[in-house]
Amino acid sequence: MMREHFVGNNKRIAVYDDLFSMDFRLNIYAFVKNSAFRLGWGDSIDFYKRNHMYLHSAYSPEDIDNSGVIDAISVSSAASELNGYFVSKVIVNLSTPADANFVHTHPESKVLLYYVNLEWRDGWHGETLFYDEAGKEVAFANAYTPGRIIAFDATIPHAIRPQSMIATPYRFTMAIILNKAISPKKDVK
Repeated sequence: MMREHFVGNNKRIAVYDDLFSMDFRLNIYAFVKNSAFRLGWGDSIDFYKRNHMYLHSAYSPEDIDNSGVIDAISVSSAASELNGYFVSKVIVNLSTPADANFVHTHPESKVLLYYVNLEWRDGWHGETLFYDEAGKEVAFANAYTPGRIIAFDATIPHAIRPQSMIATPYRFTMAIILNKAISPKKDVK
């Protein structure tokens, strides 16, 4: 099932649920949980905000292939999100209740954000917040829903609402960063 939301200058956010079987979701969760996490990912070039570093795992092309996630998306109802794009990078974000998250954008074209955790309960928070063009007012809040994929224009200002202290200590998301495929230039005569 897919739902669309539009924010800012008619920028699209597509929300996909129930794309993957429980078996596939269990495998992705195990793959992500066993990833090599390191400190260093940041959401801003601002000096103050850069002091807040996050645990993340930057996947190699081999990791991306081994995860099977791109293949699974390409045969799902979200396959059209990949049309005209190539995978620039895949980052798994590991957030904790103590993290400070800031409004940011990405220079790439599109993000497919996959919610990896297998369980999420009311009161755990962890939403992805999408803001107006100025990054001041929340225009859309997407609940952290296990197995969900959100496809959105990477220039939409967004941020993570950290999970609450009663939540599981680790909130995993897989950010599949896409860039537009470049068309070959035609010879001009």
